Amino acid sequence: MLNDFSDNGCDTTAEEFTDLMTRLLNKAALIEREPVDTGDGVLLHTSEIHVIDMAGRFPDDSMTALALRLGITKGALSQTVKKLEEKEYVERVSPKGNNKTMYIRLTGTGMRAFSWHRAYHAAVNKRIARQVAGLGQKERDAIRNVLFGIEKVFDDCAETRRRITQELAEGGSTSLDIDSPGPAILK
Repeated sequence: MLNDFSDNGCDTTAEEFTDLMTRLLNKAALIEREPVDTGDGVLLHTSEIHVIDMAGRFPDDSMTALALRLGITKGALSQTVKKLEEKEYVERVSPKGNNKTMYIRLTGTGMRAFSWHRAYHAAVNKRIARQVAGLGQKERDAIRNVLFGIEKVFDDCAETRRRITQELAEGGSTSLDIDSPGPAILK
């Protein structure tokens, strides 16, 4: 059976593992979608918190560099910065004589939000660290390898979808042979 890990002495199926991963990802997505009040009575969206975090951690980075760090366009960053300026969490500054390079500076309110975010992540990371503290190095390495493997699966999802769609369009069925080398083979 394709979904059975029994060859490795594990009675968990791939489907159960995938269900757990889906549940974890959905919970993480819910957390990311929920705006937070960092103590000033203003709701901040995740994208805004991430900009505040990057501006606090990398104050010498230009807006272009921060956009790269965040993996977003300069336009998207500029829109988020505009919202944060209106909420008085950040301000844009440029060096004298250089109107092309723009930096983001946290205001006092922005610094409090930055501190809140760092404290939140420290608390969450501490709880996660407790979950793995009792594991040996081999177990931690195994978990890390599984997570990197799952990341690779996620990286390949667009191509996998494309191949399955193509095979089905060519008259194949939905039984994917994942053990064969090369392109997906649908039976």
